[in-house]
Amino acid sequence: MILSLIGQEGGSYDFLWYLLPLLCCLTTMGGRGESPQETGTESESFYTAQDIQESFGRIEQEVAKWRQDALEMKAASRGIASILSWVLRGRQSAERFVEKENTPPRLLSLTDSSGSIYFEFTEVEGGGTVVKATYARSIKGRVAKLKTELPLKIPATPVGLKCPSCGKPVLREFNLCPYCGSELIKE
Repeated sequence: MILSLIGQEGGSYDFLWYLLPLLCCLTTMGGRGESPQETGTESESFYTAQDIQESFGRIEQEVAKWRQDALEMKAASRGIASILSWVLRGRQSAERFVEKENTPPRLLSLTDSSGSIYFEFTEVEGGGTVVKATYARSIKGRVAKLKTELPLKIPATPVGLKCPSCGKPVLREFNLCPYCGSELIKE
């Protein structure tokens, strides 16, 4: 019956033919107003001059901002597009940046529609913290922005001392590589 109504020229159901491409786009993008996600994860380590408690707190605050931004974006997109997406999928989109595990000051683990996100913290003897971040490529921009908010340091290049794991230059007083987090061999 619906097909016969749609097929009628000048009928009241001709607008469905105009909505069909829109519905296809919404189902493909998940109705979140974001571009389709890339697959795969990335992992990187960086050294910050802050102590481990302060580093953990700063990243925890930034993740809370991500969560708030996602909630505001979701609230702003509650229009006809999100209603149509909800009807087609039969459910609402998953919450973003939900805390899965919080073990201060060592681990902050999140679940997200893009995948799992981990921040692992290792205290460096003599001061500072190595943060290892593992995340989906789709949030790389957020992690890069997070790094700009932290007081990061790159060790000066001492002559002849390199990490045996990644080969990057490290300071003699470091016990852990600030890039990959590997334990350094003291000679």
